[in-house]
Amino acid sequence: MTHNDPSPKQLLDRISRIEGQVRGIRGMIEDRRGCHDIIKQVAATAGALRALGLVIMEHHLHECVDDTVTGKLSREELVKQLVDIFNRVST
Repeated sequence: MTHNDPSPKQLLDRISRIEGQVRGIRGMIEDRRGCHDIIKQVAATAGALRALGLVIMEHHLHECVDDTVTGKLSREELVKQLVDIFNRVST
């Protein structure tokens, strides 16, 4: 990977932490923990997923720009991909 991107191991470590957070939510529900505590954990997990998505998106953007500069990707295709990514992360 280029542009100081995280390694696959770093990404997988993040995913493992997120999986642990989701298991924690399950356990909290099974233990009948208070809604306030569960909602806080859900929000933290959602934030971790958003952060993971942004890291991956940044890597993709670098690749798209590099591909456009080297002629592997047209300007129109770059814009199309950027709009698609924006629409997916902004909903």
